[in-house]
Amino acid sequence: MASSFAIDPFAKNGLRLPVMKTARSSFLPALAFVLAVAPVAVRAANRCGHGTSAAQDAADIRGVRAAIALACPCAAFDGSSGSKNKAAFVRCVRAVARDASDGTPIDGRFQLRPQCKGTVLRIARQSDCGFAPAADRHPCCQHVAHAGRNVGTVTPSARCGSAAGAVRSSCPSFHFVTDACSGNALNTCNTVATTTSVPSAAQPANTPGTPGVSVTNPNLLMQFGDPSFSLNHATYTRFRRDGAGLPDAILILVPGFEGGANDFKILAENVIPRAFVEQGLVLEIWAYDRRTNQLEDRVGLDISEARLDPYVGLDWLFGTELGLTLDPVLAAGPNRRALFYDSTDVPFIASWTPLVFARDIDAVVDAADAAVRNHNVFLGGHSMGTTFTARYASTDFDLSGAGPARPGYAKLRGLVLIEGGGGTTAGAPLTDDTLDRMIAKFDGGLYGAVKDPSSPGRCVDGTTACAIDTEATDCAGQVPPKCTLTGAAYSVTRIGSINILNPRIVAASEPSAIQGAYDPDGGENIIQADQGTPGNNAIAKVSDLNGLALLGGPSTVEGGIGSFVDDDGAVSSLAFFVATSVGAPGPMVNGLLTWQDITEGPLPASALPNNGPPPTALPAPVWGQEKEVTKFTRLLDAFFAGDTNFTDWYYPSSGLSVTSVAGQCSNASGGTCTVGNVGAPCGGSGQTQATADAQCSQAISLDSTALSVGRGRRDIENLTQAANVDIPVISFVGSNGLARVPGAMVPFGTSIHRCTAPSCDGVTDRVVDASTPNPAFPTLGGVAGGFEVYVSEGFAHVDVVTAEDGPDNNVIGPLAAFLERNAQ
Repeated sequence: MASSFAIDPFAKNGLRLPVMKTARSSFLPALAFVLAVAPVAVRAANRCGHGTSAAQDAADIRGVRAAIALACPCAAFDGSSGSKNKAAFVRCVRAVARDASDGTPIDGRFQLRPQCKGTVLRIARQSDCGFAPAADRHPCCQHVAHAGRNVGTVTPSARCGSAAGAVRSSCPSFHFVTDACSGNALNTCNTVATTTSVPSAAQPANTPGTPGVSVTNPNLLMQFGDPSFSLNHATYTRFRRDGAGLPDAILILVPGFEGGANDFKILAENVIPRAFVEQGLVLEIWAYDRRTNQLEDRVGLDISEARLDPYVGLDWLFGTELGLTLDPVLAAGPNRRALFYDSTDVPFIASWTPLVFARDIDAVVDAADAAVRNHNVFLGGHSMGTTFTARYASTDFDLSGAGPARPGYAKLRGLVLIEGGGGTTAGAPLTDDTLDRMIAKFDGGLYGAVKDPSSPGRCVDGTTACAIDTEATDCAGQVPPKCTLTGAAYSVTRIGSINILNPRIVAASEPSAIQGAYDPDGGENIIQADQGTPGNNAIAKVSDLNGLALLGGPSTVEGGIGSFVDDDGAVSSLAFFVATSVGAPGPMVNGLLTWQDITEGPLPASALPNNGPPPTALPAPVWGQEKEVTKFTRLLDAFFAGDTNFTDWYYPSSGLSVTSVAGQCSNASGGTCTVGNVGAPCGGSGQTQATADAQCSQAISLDSTALSVGRGRRDIENLTQAANVDIPVISFVGSNGLARVPGAMVPFGTSIHRCTAPSCDGVTDRVVDASTPNPAFPTLGGVAGGFEVYVSEGFAHVDVVTAEDGPDNNVIGPLAAFLERNAQ
């Protein structure tokens, strides 16, 4: 190592990640063979960022820039002296680049081909590092119209205004021109993201922060410090174009099952600049995180991200099981490892009902309304997020029932439903048994059943043990005398002893993705890599991760994550909510499964099947020519970037179940419902008990009138406004996804009011003809009726929010046009 650069900030207890020595494979068969045999020689023949070296050069530069950020932090070079000016900053950067390119990677991880040293130095020179803050110098992105040329400089903000023939944008949130300038048609500033929490009016029972609730759980006290902490907050990540002024419109988006705010990072980066370039619309996207996100103990992962050091993240999450000495940077910070919560640690999640989340979303809507021009707030969601969206719009927030209605939709200009149906007001009337069980759940039964799972269930007092068959006796004297069955606070999936989904599995994606930022497809995935001794790896030592062993043998980061999320993989066939079109498995290189990203074509035919013509009936199967449209490098960033992430570790399945009842059928071969839709016929020839029971289940979708008005329980749910929703709706589906066809949106369209917004004609129905030309592709109201549906052929469930903005993407353009058309 060169002595001119201090390595101490990267010291690691004597342990190292596997050093990436091979090139990223292009997957053309002959070239793959050459790269596997002599990768260094092939890379050495290329200029930086060109040919077969391009992808890995970009990853290497990113890694070295992380080392530069530690050794030469921009804020330390403030122009106050000769040792802190631009020349000093460049000298510091040169020392790091020299160290990284001397044949021995920094910390065994960050390396740089000599051909790329000049690129790193150019990045450093085109920055505001080394200037005094008073100089107000920032990256200035310029588009010269007559030459059709984009350039970037570092200029005082006052001199970065647009003039005749030149569009200029000052980007004060960025230090480096290469990060700031988009290179699009106007060379606008790139997007930036900030995460904010605001108080929510919802104060559910048993929740930290609700009056009268005392916190005694030691892990909660350790994570949050002050015992008076509150979880009654709504959190969102604000994506905006840097340097932009007052937004013309704000679109709030709600993630789906197990999703986090960064589900929408790529979509925001795609649509925000396009809306400005094509529509002149200053757009922001606010991505919502459910309140469960606050329980994710990510302090160490944030340190890992800042250092681009996955080892810190691995130690933070699983260091105890791996027998690691606490990393010095963790010891100097929180001085502990991550805290994970068992279901019984957080039983208050059972009190986080759909109405609680609607009120949380309302806090974000109010914040957006205060920040946007002329109340131009839109709300949307992906997958299960469409249900949160439709329920918000259909909720009367006057929970007293005494005043005029305060519907959610009245605060919005429009709804955006992505790969989900939203909901419906149709369905069998709720029985008295169903209503009683919902009330028993809410009034204490569910909280008790989650807090103490030692018996089959709990009566409404939350303490008395009970079973469904004996509830009349067990819960005698309680109102209602119903038994709520035991369950977990949050979503966990197991098949026998194999863990398929739990907080640790979703958390494990973050250190892997951080590794992928500089080592995407070369070294072994850190979750699989042995630490110190053979067999001492996270999958082998952490029982909660044992399901990851089903993905196969050793792999790169992309090989491992790709095997998990790819739409053609085994996992997505069981869990559609992860299905993403990220390419295809690549060859084995140095004993590791690699991955072929969508940029490394041509892709094999097996990754691009044709699933047939458009269907004509419902439910629709997958159909159309499959596409591979999500770029892996951008997807990996979404897993960890910023103060949020791609997942919801503790998806609140218990609280969300308050307004649903799992039915029971007396006889699978043919009987009657004894729980739920009591008295209705159920079962039949060939039915299992599970399918027969499901026929008896009941749930509130978009109409809670029987509960909120009939039983006077507006405090549980107050969905009384669906039939009055009169704002425009746009929907997006993928033919290889969940919704698949426009007909999937008909139940929602027939549940809401005719559109009365200025962009609608006021006479066209949402659904003009549900059966013509066929139920899968009905005649909808379109723009005139305020009910548009766009299909992206070949897109999987997640692709609709993560795909590149290419010719196959039927989301970005129509969405930008919808927002511009309906902003007033």
